[in-house]
Amino acid sequence: MTETATATRFILLTQDHCPNCERLRLMLDKPLKGQFNDQIDVVHREQNTAEFEALTTEYGVQSTPALIDRERGAILRNTGGLGEVKNFLSS
Repeated sequence: MTETATATRFILLTQDHCPNCERLRLMLDKPLKGQFNDQIDVVHREQNTAEFEALTTEYGVQSTPALIDRERGAILRNTGGLGEVKNFLSS
């Protein structure tokens, strides 16, 4: 996964001390075998504060992790299920 937003399709909003963020990262790396990593920009709250805040304001995101599809403007807030994550990234 790329570590700052550029022109990829998806954005992953994440932060420190976030068990669900870690769970999603492991899901993307292990069961999904990194197949979507080159399509996802990671915007980390503590490392990219201004960009993180701009994106949360623009998309109305209030919790992490969140996956944003730039093409559709869709947001996946419930990232706990492998099926939901895979379907979101595949659509």
